[in-house]
Amino acid sequence: MLSLLKKVVPILLVLVLACPPVADALTQNETFQLSGFGGYTIAPAGFDGSIIGGTLAPGTFVIDIDASTWPVDNPATPQNERWGYVFGHYFVYDNTPGAASWTMHLPPLPEQTPVVTWSFYHNGDKIGGIMMSLIITISDKDNDGVLDPVELEIQAVSGNLVCHIEQSTGIYEGLCGGGSLNGTMEGFDNSQPYVLTISGGNLLLRDFGCQVATENTTWGAIKEIYSE
Repeated sequence: MLSLLKKVVPILLVLVLACPPVADALTQNETFQLSGFGGYTIAPAGFDGSIIGGTLAPGTFVIDIDASTWPVDNPATPQNERWGYVFGHYFVYDNTPGAASWTMHLPPLPEQTPVVTWSFYHNGDKIGGIMMSLIITISDKDNDGVLDPVELEIQAVSGNLVCHIEQSTGIYEGLCGGGSLNGTMEGFDNSQPYVLTISGGNLLLRDFGCQVATENTTWGAIKEIYSE
């Protein structure tokens, strides 16, 4: 037993000395306003532009939608195959009187595809991650259940963002968290880029509870000693 303790105590002493002192938990709130171009029926699908307001301004942003399995529109045919696919597969109609609308979630909950990723760049530093859901809502202004071209001209945009620790660099390195955004996209032809305006968005970042892959070798080493 004495020989066993002689083996265990040095290892435990090394572990204690190797553990840095626990620092105070850090949280910080970031805000943003976005202005850019893009769409979900163009190829490639997504948006990019400038961060024009909030604590992350000035900066740039990119939102990518993995639409690799979606059909591409054939300009030689009168119909828009890509729009037809998206509208038929993802939009759900709500006939609530006075608030009728079509709403799309990307990805549709609880599915995980198509993946929507985002990246914000500010002063050479980066925050990034995925959207749990990018939500597009088209109002049925005349409540007739028929999507009219004029109803496509302004679409509401919202989203739930998750910040991944491995996507954050510079002053945001080691941070994770989440947030949301709200705005509109405006245009006259859904086969062409729309104007995206995010009037309000926020991220609550933290330096704790950020999951990363680690190797659990310490406990294995101690178990190996006890098994001798």
